[in-house]
Amino acid sequence: MLSGGVDSSVAAADLRDAGYEVHGVFMQCWSEKQLSKLGLDPADYACAWEEDSADAALVAQKLGISFAVWDFQEEYLQNVVQYMVSEYAIGKTPNPDVMCNSTIKFGVFYDRALAAGADFVATGHYARSVMAEDGSRELWRGKDTDKDQSYFLWRIGHTQLQHSLFPIGEHLTKSDVRAHATKLGLITASKPDSQGICFIGDTPLREILLKVLGSKPGDIVDIDDKKLGSHLGAFLYTIGQREGLGMGGGPWFVQSINIEKNRVVVVHDTQKSKLDSLTLVAHSPNWLLPDYASRLEFTATAQIRYRQRAENCIVTQKNNLLHVTFEKPVHAITTGQSLVLYIDNQVIGGAIIQ
Repeated sequence: MLSGGVDSSVAAADLRDAGYEVHGVFMQCWSEKQLSKLGLDPADYACAWEEDSADAALVAQKLGISFAVWDFQEEYLQNVVQYMVSEYAIGKTPNPDVMCNSTIKFGVFYDRALAAGADFVATGHYARSVMAEDGSRELWRGKDTDKDQSYFLWRIGHTQLQHSLFPIGEHLTKSDVRAHATKLGLITASKPDSQGICFIGDTPLREILLKVLGSKPGDIVDIDDKKLGSHLGAFLYTIGQREGLGMGGGPWFVQSINIEKNRVVVVHDTQKSKLDSLTLVAHSPNWLLPDYASRLEFTATAQIRYRQRAENCIVTQKNNLLHVTFEKPVHAITTGQSLVLYIDNQVIGGAIIQ
């Protein structure tokens, strides 16, 4: 999968040099015509897919591999964009990257690639596909722990994982990746990393949500229900948020969101321990090590957001829910985000925080 960035470019080069027959494919997931389906206008268009596709084509040419563009705009709109908007609308904080990986890259793209005769799908994720003793593939953190993206891949199916490769995960640093791209003369060697969600680009997510969902003015209150400020929609906030509250005397942190009352509850910095919790419940688990699906209780480490340190915990399963008890309090557990479970550096599975 050639995205037009340096990571996927080097991933393709690594596979070619390892003796694989590599075919480069760019996924088109967005265009200006999709905006009207969300009630947005051309001024909100922030996707640089044309430039990225052109860069991907030049990389393929340089590497001597085939190149094609596959269109998944409708699938992306339904499974990623509309999912994201609908989750925010009910007061949850979704993870569109996780959904894109599971439904698009390792969903419809994966299905089409294998139907076309591919043995594997490869991406530029900083993660590792490690061969186990029994010949199956396991998902491990990338060697560059600062860039590790295994957190975003927990919803891949076990079957899909057996046909997935992540060459970039073997590189020790991002600098190593860029140096290799420079050595190969790839146009993407010094290209800046993409930031945020591709269809949003540099446009603040807040602006997109306000235009799609409309403003719904309400109160910002403290834990004693005393009004401290106002907002344009409770759906614009997330647990633990500090920036953008527009109140003096802080810092303040969002403790909870009440969509029905359209209220945002905040706590002062002196009370932010109220954002800490020892437990959570998560639903819709997916297991990359299938035998864990039948384990009623086990120990692991868990991340509740990207780049957060994994914390020791005990996991109990009941009625397809995961009840997690942490060894020490964790900060700002957020409904809708991903709980990802590890044994050492291996991903065993995950679920969505309830």
